Amino acid sequence: MKAHLLVCLAGLAMFASCASQTEIQSEVTTTPAAQPTEATSPTARPSPTAQPSPTQHAVPTPSAESLIMLQDPLDEPEFYCVDVAGFGSSLNLDAPLQAHTCKPGADDELFTYNHPGPGQFSMDAYDVCLEAGEGVLYVRACSDSPKQRFALSSDGTLRLQDSDLCVAVQSGEGQPAGGRSHVRRDLLLQSCSDVEENLSRWVLPGPRP
Repeated sequence: MKAHLLVCLAGLAMFASCASQTEIQSEVTTTPAAQPTEATSPTARPSPTAQPSPTQHAVPTPSAESLIMLQDPLDEPEFYCVDVAGFGSSLNLDAPLQAHTCKPGADDELFTYNHPGPGQFSMDAYDVCLEAGEGVLYVRACSDSPKQRFALSSDGTLRLQDSDLCVAVQSGEGQPAGGRSHVRRDLLLQSCSDVEENLSRWVLPGPRP
């Protein structure tokens, strides 16, 4: 009887052990595996918009010293050039400028265009600049005055900037100016529509025609 009881108890113990192992295996089998989390890529930031660079305006290059010469010789085979009245000790920088027989290399006829600023004509020998007056032209101390700003067009027109005034020589015949066969004419600042083309077309040939 005791032996039979011991056998039964041993069987119950084995059954309990098997049931416990079966439950553990069931838990392991049914537990869902952890799913990997997808990495979230960072939101792309828009590239900054390129800003346009500021417009660069070309600054005119000063010319070399040059005569301001009328393209048409008119009655003077040696051509007319913009000139300071007088000569040597009698030079008069305060008088209106004139058109005179060109004098190659003479300081009182040599100008530098676009110097010291755009549109200016400087006479470096006397430290003055071309300036518009009332119907005439002078040389005065260089300044920022709009009266010293000129534009030489491709057709030879020499105009006071932002105006309808052009540089021209007096019509008619040249007047004797003394010395050799030199002649002169008045130099005028007139409405561009009123002057004849052959009296108002200029060129910068350098220090000699």
